[in-house]
Amino acid sequence: MLKFFSCFLIMLLISSRQYAQDMEHLTKDLECFDRTAYSNLDLLISSRESGGYEAMAEWSKKVSSDEIVRKRFPMEGGFQYVILLTTEENVDATAIEIKDSRGEKLEYEYKISDLDRNQINFFYTPPHNDVYQILFKTVNAKKLSTCMYMAILKGDPDAQEQ
Repeated sequence: MLKFFSCFLIMLLISSRQYAQDMEHLTKDLECFDRTAYSNLDLLISSRESGGYEAMAEWSKKVSSDEIVRKRFPMEGGFQYVILLTTEENVDATAIEIKDSRGEKLEYEYKISDLDRNQINFFYTPPHNDVYQILFKTVNAKKLSTCMYMAILKGDPDAQEQ
C-alpha cells in the first residue's frame, strides 16, 4: 500500500510540474523595468489588440548577451500569433527562434543592423497544434545586462481576413 501511494504521489508531482510548464503562458511575469522598452512593448500590444489580437503572455527579464530566454507556449495551428521582443535602446542585436516540441527549428528572425534593432514584431502561424519553444536573445556589448520584454498575442481569425 505504501509503495502504491508513493508511486501515485510521484506521478502526481511529475504531472503537475509538466502541467505548470505548459500553462506558463497564463502568467504575466515582469522581472525588470526599462521605461522605453516597456513603452515600445505597450504600444505594440495596444495597437495589435485593437486589430483583433489578444495578449496571451508577457514577460520581462534582465539578461546578459550570452543568455537565451526559453519559453514553452501552446499554440493552435491556423491561428496567427504575434511574438514581440523589445529591449533597451542601443542594443547590438535581437533575435527570436521558434522550435516545435521535437526541437526542430521552424522559424528565425533577427535584427542586427536595422535602425529599430531593439524590437522585433514577428508574425507566425503554426502549422499544427503543439507546445512550441520560443527562444529570445539580445546582444549588448555596451552593458553587462539588458532588460528584455517579450509578449505573445493570438490573432482572431475573423479579423485577419480584413
